[in-house]
Amino acid sequence: YETSNIRRGRVGKEVSQTLTTNDQMGVIDKGMKIRKLTPLECWRFMGFTDEEFRKAEKVCSNTQLYKQAGNSIVVDVLEKILYNLLIEDYKQHDIQLNIMDL
Repeated sequence: YETSNIRRGRVGKEVSQTLTTNDQMGVIDKGMKIRKLTPLECWRFMGFTDEEFRKAEKVCSNTQLYKQAGNSIVVDVLEKILYNLLIEDYKQHDIQLNIMDL
């Protein structure tokens, strides 16, 4: 909400500080209009492909799509965490580690 002074009502300028599991996230467009993020935009922020979103969109409502994005971990972050956890194990066994192996 544009004029809100409470924490939950604030809107960032062309950004969304945190994705949550509700459908009330908004951004300010270049024309200074506030609009709600689409489920696809939320999924893209979390690192999912449009193809992955389209599969989920076929079987989920928009509310569920927002919740899934809000409850997700960013794909790129998860890949890096797994890579760092496994790299030592791979080094000990002298195995080449490719991020696609994860």
